[in-house]
This record gives sequence, C-alpha cells and structure tokens, in this order.
Amino acid sequence: MELRFQVMHTMPVLLDISDNVAVTSDHVRTLMYETVEDLEGAMFGRNRIKIDYFPDKYDRGGKIIDQDEFFAMFYRNLAADAIFGGKLDYAYRLLNKSLTLAPDYEPAINMQAVVLRKLGDLKSAEKLYRYGLEVADNKISLLSNYHFLLRLQGRTEQANRIKEQLLELDDQSPYAWYLQAVDAMSQQDYQSAKIYLNKFLKNTHYFHKAYYDLAKVQVKLGEHELAEKSLALALTYSSSNKDQNLYKAKMDWLTAYEYKD
Repeated sequence: MELRFQVMHTMPVLLDISDNVAVTSDHVRTLMYETVEDLEGAMFGRNRIKIDYFPDKYDRGGKIIDQDEFFAMFYRNLAADAIFGGKLDYAYRLLNKSLTLAPDYEPAINMQAVVLRKLGDLKSAEKLYRYGLEVADNKISLLSNYHFLLRLQGRTEQANRIKEQLLELDDQSPYAWYLQAVDAMSQQDYQSAKIYLNKFLKNTHYFHKAYYDLAKVQVKLGEHELAEKSLALALTYSSSNKDQNLYKAKMDWLTAYEYKD
C-alpha cells in the first residue's frame, strides 16, 4: 500500500482562548492506495481507501502533504499542549523540530513567533514573522499576529500598514477569516469584523453561525436591514432547533426594535 495525507478543513471550533492565544482544531485524513506495478508513481486509476476518524459533512479537503509535514503537524500539536502548560522553552524546542522537518510550515512558524513574544524576545519574533511572510502560502495568521506584536510595541503606523495588508488580502482559506472576525469583534472593531466575515462567507456560505455573527456586527454598525437579511440566511442554513429558535428570537427582537424606533 502507498499512503498520502490530506489536510481537512473543518468548521472552526475554538478549543481554548487565554492570554490572547486561540487554539483551534484541524485534522488530516489518510488516503491508502493499492500498489499497482503498471501505475507506479501515478495515483489516478488505483483503488483507494480513505481513513478519517473525524469526518463531518462540512469538511473541505485541502492540500496533499508529505510525511515530513505530517510529522511537523504532530510536533506542532505537542507544542500547543506545552504552551498551555506554561512550558514555553519546551514548546520552542518542539517547534524547532517541526520546522526542521518542514521549514516553510506556516502554523509552526506562526506559533514559534508567538512563543518568542511570550518569552519577551520581540526582535526574534518579528524576524520570524517576516520570514514566514516570505515563504508561507497562507499569510492570514502571520499578518494578524505581526499586527498584534507591532501594536504591543506602540508602533502604530507600521501596525496600521500590516492591518491594511490583512484587510486587502484575497485568500480563500476556509476558516481563517472567521477566526479573524472573532478576534476583531472581541476588540469591538466591527468594521474590520464585517470585512472578515464577508471574506469568509464568500467561500463558505453554509456556515450559519457566521451569518449570526455578521448580523450582530451589522446591528452594532446601525445596519438593521442588513442584519435582518443575515439572520434570515442563518436561519436558512441552520438545522438544529436550538439554533433556529435563537435566530428567530433575534429576528423578532430586531423587528420589535425597529418598530419601536
């Protein structure tokens, strides 16, 4: 048998948020191909089995990765546990191992820069962000955390330039924009949150919670008619009674607010 690994993009589930660090969940599925002598090196035309322990109907298949990146993800996961256990030096060493296996693996670059920031080595963290922006395909998290680092140092003008790059970025990453929106909402930056949510929904129109969040942002911006439309879409794409009851209640509240107003 021959093995291939594929990154699976799942609905964003925030596992933990503390000290300005968010942990999300993703996973990899295994594609197991039969060995056929006449088709050596080619994947098409072979029988295969998909092994996925966490399948979901909303999953989106991402890129095929090699074994080195697969193990780089493993060391990244261990580093995440170490960070939340307060073992920053150990996390740094684990991320070094991850980057030895896959030097342009963006999540490990980004996470190691975060560790350096938490250790107080802001200069090295900035160098790592700059390196990541040169080599990584996905730049959303790198730009976001680089922006945070610059704000932390009071370098407002540079931070604003990085944020402009982030807002103008045209990236089809399935769920990264949603996490940026959550962060912007927590900072009461509703205009940026609106932009991020619209970028997300452009490529992931079925995620009902994002429409609900967009409605909340639109209410904050005084866009009540748009908020009603967003709630209607959230209701359309939701399936559970709990979510539907919530969205209906919010629509009733919004209608009553407008009538009173």
